[in-house]
Amino acid sequence: MTGTSTDAPARAAASRWAAGPTGTVTSERPASPASEGRVPPATAPGRAGASLSVPRAVLLADVLLAPADGVISPEDLTRLRDALGRDLQAVAADLPPGERLRLDAFAMRTARRHPERCAAGNDSFTPSPRTCRRAVGVAAVARCVRGVAPGPVAAVADVLDQGVDDLGAPGGASRAPWWAGWYAGLPRGARAVVQAEATTWATRLLTALEWRRFPRPAVVGGRDDWWQCPGGPQLTLQGRAEVRVQADRRLALLVVGSGRCPEDWRLELGFPGLVAALVRDAAAAPCRVVGVWPDSGQVRVLRLDVAALEATATAVVSAVGTWVDARIDAGHGAHGGAA
Repeated sequence: MTGTSTDAPARAAASRWAAGPTGTVTSERPASPASEGRVPPATAPGRAGASLSVPRAVLLADVLLAPADGVISPEDLTRLRDALGRDLQAVAADLPPGERLRLDAFAMRTARRHPERCAAGNDSFTPSPRTCRRAVGVAAVARCVRGVAPGPVAAVADVLDQGVDDLGAPGGASRAPWWAGWYAGLPRGARAVVQAEATTWATRLLTALEWRRFPRPAVVGGRDDWWQCPGGPQLTLQGRAEVRVQADRRLALLVVGSGRCPEDWRLELGFPGLVAALVRDAAAAPCRVVGVWPDSGQVRVLRLDVAALEATATAVVSAVGTWVDARIDAGHGAHGGAA
């Protein structure tokens, strides 16, 4: 079995639920072979609030918690880490002097789907309600899960207010979230848009899982995983997940996407899983990544075995190569064109 399919325990959990003909959730119907790697879509009927406790939230929690199927040996992980390090060093060696490259999920996605945008050389970041909704929403969900806030609306308001307060406190600029200065300068109407975007995002994540199923508290947000390529600080990989839980002494990740699930979803989920594995011992490496696309109601499950990690590592090297070539071309253009 390849690394792009679901692992058996997670597949068994997923097979307990399937979508009925009307879109409602029914139980004890086996999933079809075509649903490999997928959790069938389900929508609860009635008011929007009625979907808060649909069985799918239980299902997703069970998929995350399912025992790990397969083991990544220390030897396999060391071999993968060494090979990836060598390949990336060779590619990054062509970066113009003094330049550094940080590859996160967005940069990797850009290199795969829109390589021409890498050549544009515009990697500046502009805050907006859409770009900050995840940062605010994750912090809000964490407050709800800890019982600090009664729901997403109150939690988002608290997070936004706290960010502004931190910004104005003595020495607070250093600990205030990155979006606080931008948000503080917005007029009231624009602030309302930010709050609405973040509340929608937080509500979708909060209602995606039955949080009481986790025997240990899930980590919501938390620190990103950073792996520096051996040989120097020129290249760094940054992996991010919205939720981390312990599954049979292994890590399981939940990643939230936007829009529809892409055709290359295995790489989309494999990237945060790869970075998480690179910075951990084999015994603690993640066993699976669950992807959720709330806009389209789609879910995918990726088992992180050696084959999946190797396939993702190959894609990472290719993406880095695309960015390095773009940096080289930009440098030549700045000096009047290539020689």
